[in-house]
This record gives sequence, structure tokens and C-alpha cells, in this order.
Amino acid sequence: MALHVRAVVTRRATPTDAAAISALTLALTRRWIAPDCTQEGAGLLLASMGTQPTLARIQSGYRYLVAEQGTVLLGVAALQLPHHLYHLFVADAAQHQGLARRLWDALRDTDHHAMQPAGYTVNAARHSIAAYRRLGFVAEGPEQATQGIPSTPMRWRGQIDIR
Repeated sequence: MALHVRAVVTRRATPTDAAAISALTLALTRRWIAPDCTQEGAGLLLASMGTQPTLARIQSGYRYLVAEQGTVLLGVAALQLPHHLYHLFVADAAQHQGLARRLWDALRDTDHHAMQPAGYTVNAARHSIAAYRRLGFVAEGPEQATQGIPSTPMRWRGQIDIR
């Protein structure tokens, strides 16, 4: 798929996006995150990304943004209010083209809580730590595992770009 960044539209997700968001996050989680989890952890994580749990988060006030080119969902970002980056996923074909940064910037622009930069947190999967660093996040401690799902707690320190 040829990605033309200018043709990518970023918008607020609606309940009708839940199935597409679920499909994207499940596929990427199976490939990039689940192999680092215990079998139980992978099962819990994948179950939390199904259509119904995604729909419930959208309806309960999580701030979801999607990025799409035409009818193809390329990325999703979600903020668990007030300040936790819950999801940031970009389709494999659209990675390394600035889409994660675009989603993260847009998500912060929709944050009406006026949080200080250090207020945003994320629990980064192993494969995503470098990407989060490029977005301005720094690790706040060592990797931890909760229910068989390893992650590194990180906090946003502002617009830095460590390559």
C-alpha cells in the first residue's frame, strides 16, 4: 500500500469505528506484543482489544482518534482521561512515516485538561520503547509485568526527538 501522508485523515473515532479499531489493534498486538507476554497475559490483552471492550471505552469517554486513508484504517490513538496514553497503533505498512507523531500531536491537541507535559503517561510494550522515546517519553522505571503483560512505565517530557 502506498501511503500518501497528505491523503491521511485524522478524526475523532465514533462507536461505528470500534470493529475496525479492534481489528487493527488485535493484528498488531498478535504480531508485536503478545509474543512477549505469558500465555495468560496474551489472552487477557487480546480479549481487552475486542470490538465490545473497544466500543465500551469509546462510549465511556476515552478519547479515540483514528487515521485513515480512504476507507483503510492506518492508525489509532486513545487517551484514558485525564492523561494516560492507552493506545497508539500504526499499521505496519504506514510505520516510519510520521503517523504515530501525527496521531499523538492530534490527541494532545484535543486534550482540554491543559495538562503539563509531564502529566502524560504510557505503559510501553518492549518493541515500542524507541518510538515513544522519539515522541518525547522517558522511562520512569524498569520493565514490569502485570498479569503476564510486560511493559515499561514512561512519562512524556515534551517535544524531543531522540533518534
